[in-house]
Amino acid sequence: MQQKKLTTVITIIFTIRNAIALSLMLIFTMNSYAVNMQYLKYSPVASFTAEDFEMLQETGHAALNNNKDNETSKWSNPESKNSGSITPLTTSTIDGMHCRRVKIINQAKTRAGDAHFTFCQVDGNWKLLK
Repeated sequence: MQQKKLTTVITIIFTIRNAIALSLMLIFTMNSYAVNMQYLKYSPVASFTAEDFEMLQETGHAALNNNKDNETSKWSNPESKNSGSITPLTTSTIDGMHCRRVKIINQAKTRAGDAHFTFCQVDGNWKLLK
């Protein structure tokens, strides 16, 4: 009987320790994620409207699905005056997935920026790889 109580106490201690460790890990991960995302407030997307994001997403999906490498698709919102372009640069296979490296350029007000990302098809949907 005492062996069972001891086992239960040890299990509870390990559970509490693991919960604390997980909580600390999440706190530190979330803080570093927030710090890493601070640059976005100075980027063009900080000024994007919901319609801008929708146009960017629609243009991105079309470019990923239809454009040849180095073929650019552009979007522009006359209401917000924001715009951008998506250019698939290379097409490859990564871990058995169909992937495309793209260059995205966005412009909003006085801000402009560009970045490169890799998207891969997962279950028919494009997912950001890196």
